Amino acid sequence: MIDNRLVTPLRVLMVLLFAGLLVAQCLMVPGQFHDMGEDGTPAAALRIPFIAFFIVEILCVQVVLGCTWRLLSMVKEGEIFSESAFRWVDGILWAIAVALVLWGCLGLFAGLVAYFGSDDGVAPGLVIAIGVVGLGGLVLFLLMLVMRALLRQATRLRTDMEGVI
Repeated sequence: MIDNRLVTPLRVLMVLLFAGLLVAQCLMVPGQFHDMGEDGTPAAALRIPFIAFFIVEILCVQVVLGCTWRLLSMVKEGEIFSESAFRWVDGILWAIAVALVLWGCLGLFAGLVAYFGSDDGVAPGLVIAIGVVGLGGLVLFLLMLVMRALLRQATRLRTDMEGVI
């Protein structure tokens, strides 16, 4: 069993992070893009897609937090090496995959605007930053795939051991 001295502070931090993301999702993102394109520029058409994009990206992080919360409960209860844990790990993987696909679309859009756009288009440094964040997300996704494979192996070993005993 895992020590509560680890789970409780982690859960407190996760609640704080979730609350901060909720504030960002409901107030900060819409507020940030509220004034975008009010002067009739072509950017006005991008306001709603940008708001939707960032709200969905934040939602993906919230799904990861929720799945992680449930996995922590399973660890605490000693049930992590069961088939039901894979549903939550798969939820994390799907959320990261959705976020990566959307982030890749943003990177492609920003790259096209930087290349073909006007002089006041997207700075190349922003395209590079989007690429670096996307690369970090890909690393996280692949790491979760490895962790899922390790969980699968540990679950099989535990099932085999229970069969022997």
